[in-house]
Amino acid sequence: MLLDRFQGDNRVKAIAERIAMNKPMGLRITNLLGSAPQFVLSAVYQHPKTALLNHVVVVDSAEEAAYFQNTLENLTNALDIYYFPSSFKHYKNFRLLNSSHVMLRTET
Repeated sequence: MLLDRFQGDNRVKAIAERIAMNKPMGLRITNLLGSAPQFVLSAVYQHPKTALLNHVVVVDSAEEAAYFQNTLENLTNALDIYYFPSSFKHYKNFRLLNSSHVMLRTET
């Protein structure tokens, strides 16, 4: 399986080791194309040293976040992957709340 190749990759193992250090740190991983970011995160998520940690992923848009979440759920079969959307219906109008997004934020 393709995910097994990512889990065995030394670069992915190095990412997991760095995340598992005593001092929390953030990482910025760039220049990955297609679903590669989801495969890398899935491999890190399933690494023994980082499997019990919480992970936060920031992406460029709401649409990208929804696709990212869906792909991660499919790769990991995890039910504890959450989407944290904006509370508002439109990014320029902060008066109109999107009630379904408010529920998703509360669940997260």
